[in-house]
Amino acid sequence: MKDATELIKALTGLAWPLMAGLVLWRLFPLIKEIARSRGFTIKVGEAQLSVQEYSESLIRTTADIQGRLAAVGAPAAAHTLDSVLWVDDRPENNATEVAQLRELGVEVTSVKSTDEGLRALARARRPFGAVVSDLSRRERGRTHRAAGLELIRELRAQGDTVPVFVYATPRALAQRAEITGAGGDGVARSSTELFELLRGVGEFPARRS
Repeated sequence: MKDATELIKALTGLAWPLMAGLVLWRLFPLIKEIARSRGFTIKVGEAQLSVQEYSESLIRTTADIQGRLAAVGAPAAAHTLDSVLWVDDRPENNATEVAQLRELGVEVTSVKSTDEGLRALARARRPFGAVVSDLSRRERGRTHRAAGLELIRELRAQGDTVPVFVYATPRALAQRAEITGAGGDGVARSSTELFELLRGVGEFPARRS
C-alpha cells in the first residue's frame, strides 16, 4: 500500500509538465540559442520566465518524479550513487536524463567512446558508482555495433565489477541475454527503467538528504 501511495504521489501533476518537457528538451539546442539571442519569455501564471528558466524548472520537476518512481520500483539502497560514467557517441540524445541525474545530485561524466570510457575509469580519483552505455556507436571512423558489449567484456576481463547498464534501442533489447551473459547488469528501454536500475545501485544523493 505504501508503494502504491508513493507511485500515485509521483504521478500526480505529471501529465502536462512531462509533455511540455519532452517537446522542449527535444528542441532544446535550438531553443537555447533563440532564447540567448532574442530573449524569448514564456508566461506561466502571472510570471514571465525565460525559456531557459522554464526548461530548468521542468528538469527539477521531472527529476523529482524520476527519483520517486525509481524508489518505488527498486529495493532500498544501502549506498549512495554519487557518480555515473555515461558512454555515448551522441551525448545530446541523453541530455534530459543527464540533467535529471545531476539535479538528483549525481555527478555525471560523459565520454564518446569505449577507449575514452576505459581511460576515465582508470583515471578516476574514486570509483564510479555505475556506467551507462549505448550499444552501437561510431568509433575509430566506423560504426561499431557491439561497442557496448566490448566495453563490458573489457571491464570484466580487467576484473572491474562496476555495474554497467545498456540504455536500449530495440536491437539492444533483443540482445539482452548476450549483454547480461557478458557481464552487463541490465538493459533499459526507457528513462524510467534506467533510473530504477541506477536506484538499485544506490540512493540518489538529493533523495537521501
